[in-house]
Amino acid sequence: MARTPSITAPRGAIDGFLRDGFIAGWACRPGVIERCHVRVLRGDDIIAEAMADFYRLDLLRAGMGLGHCGFFARLRTALPAGTHNLRLLMLPEAVEIAPPRPFILPETAAARAALPPVPRARPTWRDADVLAHLAQFDLARHCQELGVTRFIDRAFRFILNRWADDDARAVYPAALEKGALTAENFFTVTLNSEERRAMTTPLPAPFDYRFPFTTYAAAPHEPDGSQLR
Repeated sequence: MARTPSITAPRGAIDGFLRDGFIAGWACRPGVIERCHVRVLRGDDIIAEAMADFYRLDLLRAGMGLGHCGFFARLRTALPAGTHNLRLLMLPEAVEIAPPRPFILPETAAARAALPPVPRARPTWRDADVLAHLAQFDLARHCQELGVTRFIDRAFRFILNRWADDDARAVYPAALEKGALTAENFFTVTLNSEERRAMTTPLPAPFDYRFPFTTYAAAPHEPDGSQLR
């Protein structure tokens, strides 16, 4: 029987204030590739909302989803300087995933200017980052559940932006079925191929239609967010 992914309660954290009236943080549903809609509250007042789908390498390295679960939420109204107790909810269920915690908004304009900025461009994951974290993709399970032919086709679509050709179908299915090649080996070979190295486009994000999977291997021990800032 195929093993089901480890799906646990939603996780997330607020990292703090940024420049220009933004708040940073992250949120994900462990084991499931899904955009998360989050809400930041001060007391009972909603002060910001955002989609947590921004790629962050530190989140990938920490086992938070596949790294595409950061958010940068713009404040609805300006807040006064000082300490604010903020909490984080996941929508639509309004589940609290980060309890009230104090965050300081600096007093002076100079101190606020020294806060981290919101990224100007949306980063994309590098092939090397994916290769270094293949265990989080749970490839062996996906190969078993999809069958080798569909698994190969989906991997080619993800990595090479095309379907597998006749040469690939003549070699890889038998190698995977006989155990001469593991699912991770196959992914590694394809990612390191000359065809992939000649491409300049980044790999599709987990929410792209070319992404082949809907679940991932949830990290067994997840940080509370303090290690991610």
